[in-house]
Amino acid sequence: MRCTILAVFVISWVTNFPLTTAAAEDAKEIVKKAVAAHGGADKINKFKGVRSESKGVISIMGTDFEFTNQSVSQFPDKQKSTIQIEFMGNSITVVQLVNGERVSLTVNGMAQEIPESQKTELREAIQLQKIMNLTSLLEDGRYELKVIPGVKVDDRETVGIAVGGKDLKEVKVFFDKQTYLVAKVERKALDPSLSGDEVNQETIVSDYKEFNGVKKPMKTVILLDGKKFMEAVNTKVEVVEKIDDKEFND
Repeated sequence: MRCTILAVFVISWVTNFPLTTAAAEDAKEIVKKAVAAHGGADKINKFKGVRSESKGVISIMGTDFEFTNQSVSQFPDKQKSTIQIEFMGNSITVVQLVNGERVSLTVNGMAQEIPESQKTELREAIQLQKIMNLTSLLEDGRYELKVIPGVKVDDRETVGIAVGGKDLKEVKVFFDKQTYLVAKVERKALDPSLSGDEVNQETIVSDYKEFNGVKKPMKTVILLDGKKFMEAVNTKVEVVEKIDDKEFND
């Protein structure tokens, strides 16, 4: 009996261990191709600051509203968005800031209380920024990568990886099979309606352009549980080495 158990253990170890290692290596190879497609590690790591302006439509309580957004971010943990929206005859300006562990939100210049669950969600969005940087997936040992089946994104075939690790929610990243540019990112997110529920968030990006040798998507569509929540188009993008820290003050 002991010999049988030992034999089963050895067979299981011999057959499964190499497959697990191979899967991890395959995932890293996918990421390496994606890094090259987006401009290469040297340029991605050099140009860590991004300014952008965008316009689009967001769905609130079943009604679509137009908005504009001015965003500035500095890898790895700073991001500020200034969103302007006309809502039921009122002009609303929302400023959302994440600077390391500090999170703040103002509406028309007035500071807002932020539930802890929303703070966590905003910090997880920064984690998503790190994953979308791509080079972090190869340089930061805490990330665990595995290959997952690709899906079709706007009739494009993709290859996929799942990104996980300690204290990290799993994020699925799908790359265009032909170009290896990011096509879609999928994760569990907090419902923006403040219901406290989790929803499946799909972020679909396309229409890439090159800035200082780094490729950035110009169009973003966000689906929540399969329903369109937001669609936006970048009207201006600037990729720089460094954003002044003063821009991330409250």
